[in-house]
Amino acid sequence: MAANMFRHNIGPNGEVLEMRDLLGREVRGDPIVVNDTPLPISLSGEFLLFLNDNKLPNGRVNPLPKLRPEEVAMFGKPYREWAPAPFNNTRNPAESAANLFMFAFSGMEDLFDFSAILGGRFEGLSMVDYELGFNKQRAWGGLVPLSDRRLREKGLHQLDDSLPPKRFVYAIDHLEKTDVFLYFNIPERLGKMRKAYNRVYDHLAHFDQALASYYARRQEPRDPNSPGKAAELWAEFFFSRVEFMTTRAHQWYMSHANALHAQLVEMLRTQPPQAGDPRGGTRNQLEVLVQRRTKAELSLLIPLTGFKNPLAHWKRLSSPPIVNWTYHLNARGAFPIPAGTYPQDVGQRETVFTTRLQHLLQAQGNGSDDAIRRQTQAWAALDQVSSEMRGNMSVIPTPITEELWVTCLKARMTRSSDQQLVTYTHWGFVAYRLDYSHSHEEWSSFLAKFNSDVSAWAEAGNEEHVLGASSIKESCKITWLDGRDHGIPENDIPAARRHFASLCETKSPLINSLLLAGDVFLVADRGAISSYLNPPSLPGQESIDTSDLKSHIVLVQGSNFNAEQAARDKEAPGYSGLVWVAGCALFEDVFPGLFMTLYEPKQLWNISACHPGGVYLGAPLAKYQWQLWKGFNELQFELIRVAMVELLDGSSLIGRQLRDARNGR
Repeated sequence: MAANMFRHNIGPNGEVLEMRDLLGREVRGDPIVVNDTPLPISLSGEFLLFLNDNKLPNGRVNPLPKLRPEEVAMFGKPYREWAPAPFNNTRNPAESAANLFMFAFSGMEDLFDFSAILGGRFEGLSMVDYELGFNKQRAWGGLVPLSDRRLREKGLHQLDDSLPPKRFVYAIDHLEKTDVFLYFNIPERLGKMRKAYNRVYDHLAHFDQALASYYARRQEPRDPNSPGKAAELWAEFFFSRVEFMTTRAHQWYMSHANALHAQLVEMLRTQPPQAGDPRGGTRNQLEVLVQRRTKAELSLLIPLTGFKNPLAHWKRLSSPPIVNWTYHLNARGAFPIPAGTYPQDVGQRETVFTTRLQHLLQAQGNGSDDAIRRQTQAWAALDQVSSEMRGNMSVIPTPITEELWVTCLKARMTRSSDQQLVTYTHWGFVAYRLDYSHSHEEWSSFLAKFNSDVSAWAEAGNEEHVLGASSIKESCKITWLDGRDHGIPENDIPAARRHFASLCETKSPLINSLLLAGDVFLVADRGAISSYLNPPSLPGQESIDTSDLKSHIVLVQGSNFNAEQAARDKEAPGYSGLVWVAGCALFEDVFPGLFMTLYEPKQLWNISACHPGGVYLGAPLAKYQWQLWKGFNELQFELIRVAMVELLDGSSLIGRQLRDARNGR
């Protein structure tokens, strides 16, 4: 996708990026790639929080004995400070279970893994395209590719004869964003994840042994009602998370695929047969939908065979029963797939799945000339094979009724901070007004339109599009500060950064009870205010979906932004600590991702840089959006080039070159 990054600064070397400069020459540069750790770093922090709050995805309470608070504290202390021999015999005086745990996520053994540190080689790391890295992080956080509200806003929830066929193509493009799960099934990638997970498990098992030795030496028996084991808790946490993310993605996919299928069947039922059979287009769409669903059923699984697991209730995930798939294939799918089992290899998984599906279709007499009956039977057969393959593998209640980030948010808000000694009453953002040129009436109008936009995610009828939204919408808040009241000059972002940092450091009453998404805040500058007073529009064109033309607010990275480092950062070229964000995406997309530490503002910048207006709309972009935006950007680029030719003196060297380039010389 790096070829589409029209707003990024591109270097002179590297691959051809499908761009041309003002002289019409091919632009070369380095595709934007990012580091991909074997396990997402965000999981490490979430596990440490889990040790304290005991909550698992979907609000499920941990069924295992938990560690006591003093044991959690020992987890972060160097072994030399508390563990008996031989556990206190460490190479590094600062070595603790916590830092070994953290290093395992990065693909590095420990603080003395000098070959990795000095050589810059971390065996677990991979370099991946920035969009793949972004989508993968979202998948780990249980975030869906596109919210139901946005899907409806784009009109992709409804199909009928009056709508162009491309509407179906667009809907399929969004569904296919779940293809990111195929990445988790790549053997090399899965092997790195398994190795990192097992390394974490071994470090925690070592901590459990040290803890048992500690109590034995002190002749102090542990509480028999809570002999928590860190390794078992890690297995419970990890398996719950993987099952949640695959189940949530499958649930989202099927809710929309089922809706599309029902509408297409109804269209097939109501369209009268005519010469040329215009219903052929609808039948083709149904066949495409069946094919796409088959691919999704195969990919929305992550095999965990070989992941260390002492817990009986997760054994089916880590050690699926050995099945003689050759016998199954020789029987041509006549026997049901044993409940909750499937081949670990995606290719073999597809063979088993399609063989069983073909058997069911033949048994149902799918050769019928009745197109409606045939399509209905095909969908029902898919339901059956999917149910057999996925089986009752999870201990997570289904259907899922609460987003993972909502569960985590509620847990954080009800837990008093050891440092602040308060319970959060609200969650959201701090926002600064930094443009002082608009009148009071204009500012009031902006606020009314902005508040309407940012609250759309939880309005009546939309609130359950984000599962569990009704339980948190009342505590959602944006705290506005007028820069003039705090001595901040107009449009002075650095001054706003310093002020925001002081609010956080001094635990100001203004934000002390407000749970923030991280070190970020919002700014209403002249451009943001104007975008709401005069919403962007492009009448008379079909290149850009009108639902993608959004008013925006500025998301600002706080005091941890370093301009010098950002200038050298190849993962987000051109990033200056600011991102234009569509207001409607703030609470259903931006806040969840930042709060869960799935990504940083610079990742949002990478995606926003593809939009013709430079606005982050939320969620990964579908293929058709990339294509339409690329075409629009190229047109925009050509208009700028033509204008420059007209403005520059034709007798100058640059003028002649621009003129000749335009004329194809």
